[in-house]
Amino acid sequence: MPFALALAVATTVAQAQPVALAEYQQHLQHGVDAGVYHQIAVGWLDAGERQTWSFGREAKPDLASTFEIGAATEIFTGLLLAQSAIEGKLRLQTTVREVLPKDAAIADAALGAITLLELATHRAGLPALPPNLLPVNVEDPYADYSTQNLYALLANYRRPENPRPAYSPLDAGLLGELLGHVYATSFSELLDAKIFKPLGMKNTGFDDAGLLAGHARGDFAAHWHFGALAGAAGLRSSVGDLLTFLQQNLKPQGSPLRAALLLARQAQIGAKQDVGLGWNIVEVDDGEQSWPLVWRASRTAGFATFLGFRTDRQQALVLLGNGDADLSALGLAWLEQRAPPPLPDPAPAVPAKIDWAAYPGLYKIRGGAELIVRAGVRGVSAQFRGQPAQALQAVAEDAFAGETLALAFTRQAGNVTGALLDIGGAHVPAQRLSEHAPGLVRTPLAAPVPGELAGDYLLDADTLVRIRTGERTLALQMSGRAPLRLQPFAPDRYADAEATCEVSFQRNAKGAISGLTLTLGGVDRAGPRVAWSTPAAK
Repeated sequence: MPFALALAVATTVAQAQPVALAEYQQHLQHGVDAGVYHQIAVGWLDAGERQTWSFGREAKPDLASTFEIGAATEIFTGLLLAQSAIEGKLRLQTTVREVLPKDAAIADAALGAITLLELATHRAGLPALPPNLLPVNVEDPYADYSTQNLYALLANYRRPENPRPAYSPLDAGLLGELLGHVYATSFSELLDAKIFKPLGMKNTGFDDAGLLAGHARGDFAAHWHFGALAGAAGLRSSVGDLLTFLQQNLKPQGSPLRAALLLARQAQIGAKQDVGLGWNIVEVDDGEQSWPLVWRASRTAGFATFLGFRTDRQQALVLLGNGDADLSALGLAWLEQRAPPPLPDPAPAVPAKIDWAAYPGLYKIRGGAELIVRAGVRGVSAQFRGQPAQALQAVAEDAFAGETLALAFTRQAGNVTGALLDIGGAHVPAQRLSEHAPGLVRTPLAAPVPGELAGDYLLDADTLVRIRTGERTLALQMSGRAPLRLQPFAPDRYADAEATCEVSFQRNAKGAISGLTLTLGGVDRAGPRVAWSTPAAK
């Protein structure tokens, strides 16, 4: 899942009989032994008693080992917002337009009217990915997203009408940038001065010092960095620091940030499953009363995090892992004193040899959508009509995973006849209609590529296409994806070698490039030329 943070969500059930600590420890040890977890650091607070444990096969983390904590970073961005409100610098209802530099351009009045509270609670309606996220390295996709990129987005993006509340790293990323501007310093320096130093958190920050290696699907995973969106998910921290932080949440009266800690965990919506400033809040039953369980969990490419506490029992829990196995279900069960959930399945072994030619073809998914599977020089790719193709990585026998989907091919009498797709957790069967992937293979021309084609084109509100030109090829890059190399096959028309993508450029009456038509899996999508490379004003 290279382009999105996984925000773990779980529900609660009625309280069962209390479970001994040893049962949770045994669950973690079994998970390590089975290869589900790599290394795990645990911190536990119970009525003032502080305990830590570590688990690992070859090595174990210590109190100072740091982990990516992903979207749990928003807890600290939200706390910083709360502290700024306590200090009178801002209000929760302050708008983006009020905080932006006065000469900063903003394309849409609706963007300017977003409040800081809406950013902190993911009700701002911003896109799941910045349209101008065009990563140099898709393994670390947010690393080069700069402040200039963020201001370019504000200067050009128009929010759709009546957007649904949904997670976006833009929310807390923009919030962090705005908080830094208010205090005339960088977001990282502000966090350190206002939060980490007062709370005694010496091993928490944005650098990679002491950071463990991440793991996913049985292999190493690249570390993620977040550039100007650091307020969304960029922090690294240790079990010792996070336990110290939770201890002050349990007894805020002794903390230098007492008022901000209390404000940050205040429910903002009024539902049974609510949110604070960076926190999730769920009411859990304890006899005849219900009490708030305050928590946050996240996964990045190679790390998993769970933080949670409940003041009625004066208990708090930290779970940090340097693998991609989710820890939220275990964390919630622990704080509710329920039995640990079943262990996730360990990553299966990948076959040493793969018959790539067994899988290509046209597949029809239940409901009518079509999926094209191709075999090329780099392995297998899958493409929904109208969408870019995505490379598939082998994860088991006849099973592959890509950026947004996973699929397991099914066989009869040894031949592939269909597939079972996992799309966002939904499992959908597909029938193989043809053993040949549809698409026209174009014959490349040995012709120069005009430099005037280079620039940005907008397919829709959330999707930007950037064209870069070379002497004989051009690179086409869509939001959040790696560049794709295309060659000319006719004047102003280009295609990739595997027939997944074609682009034709339109010219106006004066002969200047005015737009393009992108053909993806046989479906045309048109986009006018735009200028998103730099902000309209600084």
